[in-house]
Amino acid sequence: MGYYTVCLKLQNAPCLVVGGGQVGERKIMTLLSCGARVYVISRELTPELQAAVDQGKVEWLARDYETRFMEKKRLVIGATDDQILNERLHDEARERGILCNIVDNPPLGDFILPSIVRRGDLSIAVSTSGKSPALAKKIRQGLEEEFPGNYGSYVDLLGLVRAQILARGLAQKENQILFEALVDAPLLSWLEKGEAESFYAFMDSLLNPPIPRSQLSASMGQLFNGNGSKA
Repeated sequence: MGYYTVCLKLQNAPCLVVGGGQVGERKIMTLLSCGARVYVISRELTPELQAAVDQGKVEWLARDYETRFMEKKRLVIGATDDQILNERLHDEARERGILCNIVDNPPLGDFILPSIVRRGDLSIAVSTSGKSPALAKKIRQGLEEEFPGNYGSYVDLLGLVRAQILARGLAQKENQILFEALVDAPLLSWLEKGEAESFYAFMDSLLNPPIPRSQLSASMGQLFNGNGSKA
């Protein structure tokens, strides 16, 4: 079975996780990192989840699941070892048009969750369509070494420059040439070494007329001052 790969926008979206063990904790922390509003149902919570509840980051609805908790949710994750409950979650979510993932039984849900390398706004997802999560994890660990934490700042820098270029109203073909020149330039190395002047000189040569130095410094200098360490 093939899967349609998408990136969901879950900012402020109400998401329900049933199961507060280690697996549920991982799913909840990922949802929180995407800005979702997370609700959990579980008889017990891990210490980290209990802390998140105490801090108001997660709302603990109840110890046991009831159908009413499904209402007005954007997404539901079943992270329990109760197969009957997992099937119920799937059936009730489908009746309401809510996306559902069952962690230990991927074919039962509507979607699966890939193994992810996250560096700021850079996300690299690895999936075997549920056939070998262990292989996906192994590949992800290799990618974590290949793409270190400073890629977060690198992506931020590319985004800032892209916005400056798009504001000029150039033709799409001209923009594409500039964007490709940016990713071919050693921006990542300059970030690692804090070589802002090398970056500014490159930008002066790339654009005509160049972006005023004061404008570049104001929006991008902070990334170089941090030596590109954003994870």
